[in-house]
Amino acid sequence: MPDKENYGETFKAVRSSKNFNQSKVHAEIMHQTSYSKFELGKIEITFNKFEKLLENIEMNFDEFSFIHHSYSYSPRNSIIMDFNNLKFIDEFVIQELVSKATAYLKNHDDHQIEDILNVLHALLSIKRDNNFQQAKFYAEKVWQRLQNLNTWYFSEIRLVNNILFLFPIETAITIAKFAIEQGNKYEKHIQYKPLILPFKYNLVHLLMREGYLENAYKINEEIIQDFKKQKSYVQIALCYIRKGCLEKQLDIFSEKDYIQQAYRIADTLEDENLKRQLQSEADYLSNLFSTVPVIETKQ
Repeated sequence: MPDKENYGETFKAVRSSKNFNQSKVHAEIMHQTSYSKFELGKIEITFNKFEKLLENIEMNFDEFSFIHHSYSYSPRNSIIMDFNNLKFIDEFVIQELVSKATAYLKNHDDHQIEDILNVLHALLSIKRDNNFQQAKFYAEKVWQRLQNLNTWYFSEIRLVNNILFLFPIETAITIAKFAIEQGNKYEKHIQYKPLILPFKYNLVHLLMREGYLENAYKINEEIIQDFKKQKSYVQIALCYIRKGCLEKQLDIFSEKDYIQQAYRIADTLEDENLKRQLQSEADYLSNLFSTVPVIETKQ
């Protein structure tokens, strides 16, 4: 592991604050002389050794990196974290991220940040200019790299989730199935649900847009149950809006008015922004369903 940022100095500070002596920390990992040089920033060590040292001071790399950067994220991780936490297409937030990513890429050759920047440009093209053609141009730049990969990891799945709706329906469904299949490898990972559920949520939108309402309803029901287990009330409310609108379109009788249920959640949370999001979603679906023909279930 390159020690260009002098991780040794930070490691020493953490070790000392936890009252661990050197011999206990480096035992059976490396010699005392080498360990001392590491703490002084005079040598580099392998990631394997560094990982074992971290275990001995009861810390993982994510927390260590956060401490190392003065209890903040590194410039690169900050871009990735902000991108992963995007909830809605907020033009101001996206523009800030574009500026950060652009500045970072001036001094770094980084495929992931470059892909994120292209996705952000695609989202801005839609939000600011309503230019779907330009958005598809940026999405295609990301897809050119991803389609050649046999395996996707967290970063690839999150990227494609943001541009899924820009592909033709048949392509998008194929992509979605592959992404979910790849994501299922992470079923035991703490980030599994936060990774897969937004993907399914966006897939529901895509299916509704193309008229595959029965399939959209089925997946939306699955997502609601998952969000309930997570007690993710904002996401439940948004799914309830979709459920209510879909039931009206499919003539499904329900004892509950799920659209009103969604607004009750927003009232309980005293979340005015959520209310606006719910109204926006309801208006969008009303306009959508007035023009989109219902197509038989898409498998």
